[in-house]
Amino acid sequence: MNMEKKIDIPQEYFNKSYSDSITDGFSLFKKTYFKILPIFVLISIIFQIISNLVMIDPNWQLTELNLQLNQMLENIDYETASIEELQEIINSMLPILGFSFLLLSAELFFSNFSQFLAFGIVGGYLYKIYLKQEVNSAEEFKRSMKIEILLIPLLFALLISLGLLLLFIPALIIYIFFIFSPVMNSIESEEKLMCIKASRRYSKKNFLRIFGLLILNLIITYIVSLIYTLILDLIIPATEYNAAFHPATRNYLMVIIYTLIYNITNMLLSPLLSCLLITLLVYCKKQMYSRDSRLQYYQRTPQQQIPLPSSTPYEIPRQPVPKPQIQPEITDSESPIFCPYCGFSMERHFNFRFCPSCGEKIPKTGM
Repeated sequence: MNMEKKIDIPQEYFNKSYSDSITDGFSLFKKTYFKILPIFVLISIIFQIISNLVMIDPNWQLTELNLQLNQMLENIDYETASIEELQEIINSMLPILGFSFLLLSAELFFSNFSQFLAFGIVGGYLYKIYLKQEVNSAEEFKRSMKIEILLIPLLFALLISLGLLLLFIPALIIYIFFIFSPVMNSIESEEKLMCIKASRRYSKKNFLRIFGLLILNLIITYIVSLIYTLILDLIIPATEYNAAFHPATRNYLMVIIYTLIYNITNMLLSPLLSCLLITLLVYCKKQMYSRDSRLQYYQRTPQQQIPLPSSTPYEIPRQPVPKPQIQPEITDSESPIFCPYCGFSMERHFNFRFCPSCGEKIPKTGM
């Protein structure tokens, strides 16, 4: 992280843990839900319509191929089957498997593009709300409408889809490393591809934390969607649903309606991931700032450094160090405290455990 950039995180956030950031994410979701929901719903509807028009025929072809394969598996007698018959089944399975991966990559492209396009638009607003800064939602959303907001999610979705074709692990690594890239332009004014580098800078040391957050969001969304889908299956007859997709009786209007109805829980819960990511981004930024501040301290010359405790391996200058003058005890609870290692001033009522500047643990006697 470039230390020339001014840190914009208030001191009170430096004591927050990983679990605190997740709790704050849910609070931010509750606080801003009705402000950001229309953007997610509008973008999701647009991409659902485009996805249906593009993917409906390939999905139906895949369904027919699976039915043919199931019939072959039901009719074959494995005890008396010849090698040629088994080879025919294997030859039928391989194209279906490749076709399935291709369609899954395309569906992930549409879903990730819509999700992170909305994330890029509302990210700056959520960031300022979380840090308790003054912000106008309409002006912030308008300011976010730049070409980078479209290009970065597009590139991000393409990389994930291509990574999935190379199997699951590359797609997951790309997803986590570049997950903050859609909001870097709004938050740090990074330009185009620099947004990706900035995202990797923050996520590199927090890979497992981001992965855990994604699992949490996936579990919540899956449970709610499963319950909702089970209820819908009891209400909507399967024959009417299948007739809307069948090429002979296809009705594109009903296809779009059914798709939106079945995906309504995903649309309503889509802002949750953005809120959790914003609070986690603040956590990653303060961690990076503390590490870089400490590194910058150790890169100073001995003349620039404040003498460290004798337990450190750093060589203390031979110049005599004057003994600190004993100051009268301050009883005012509002008076600041100072880090004994770097002299950084901190407000006493925040009860810091670690110095936000150098990262050293503050002795209890200093409080």
